[in-house]
Amino acid sequence: MCLGYYYLENMYRSMTTLFSWTGIDTHGPASIYIASDSRISWGSESTIWDVGRKLFASKTSPEIFGYCGSVSFPIQILGQLVELIDNGLFFSEEETFDTKLNKIRLQIESSYKRLPSSQQGKCQIFYGTRIGIRMGSSFHAAIVNVNASNILAEVIELPETSGLIASAGSGKASLNTWYDEWVGVPIKDPHNSGRTSRSVFSAFCDSLKSKADPYSGGAPQLVGLYRVGPAISFGVIPQASPHIFK
Repeated sequence: MCLGYYYLENMYRSMTTLFSWTGIDTHGPASIYIASDSRISWGSESTIWDVGRKLFASKTSPEIFGYCGSVSFPIQILGQLVELIDNGLFFSEEETFDTKLNKIRLQIESSYKRLPSSQQGKCQIFYGTRIGIRMGSSFHAAIVNVNASNILAEVIELPETSGLIASAGSGKASLNTWYDEWVGVPIKDPHNSGRTSRSVFSAFCDSLKSKADPYSGGAPQLVGLYRVGPAISFGVIPQASPHIFK
């Protein structure tokens, strides 16, 4: 199932802001990113931790991941997946996107089914990858929806212009509001033509600063892919306080 400008249904309260976007140049998709906040909460606005890890990037391959929803399972399985990938034990160079995505879904499903039923919470995992390099490369994205009933992978069809392609979590509404403002009012940045990659991340930073969603907070986290090289974990310095999640 291919989805264009895709928004996840809020079937359960996901205490975070998680989103993905793509950068397009004159030759087509040139980059893809996943970003998130750093706040983990335990069902209350007063029970929070603002230094939780939510994003993962391979140091050797063009693979990026992020999650929202229940924390304990995705943070374990994604750490394990990235370590397997980094050590060349999970993918081969010639594999297609469909093969990669199916391997990831099966690995997630196998691990999830071993959890005690009482611990099988719900989560959503964003996945971004690149096939090939330089001008012969193509970018791909998907979302794996995880719950006790099934593990489903949904492919996201990338748009023809730079911009947001998927968002999830309790901070989604605030992010979308700020994104609409950045896209529709380029005067906020005289060099901003509206639908640019920096508009998406700027909207996210404004959303966090607004504190509209009490369950999103802490430093922004950002991982991404370009046409060449492995994934990149970007360091973010909010108010001169560096945070690097690698």
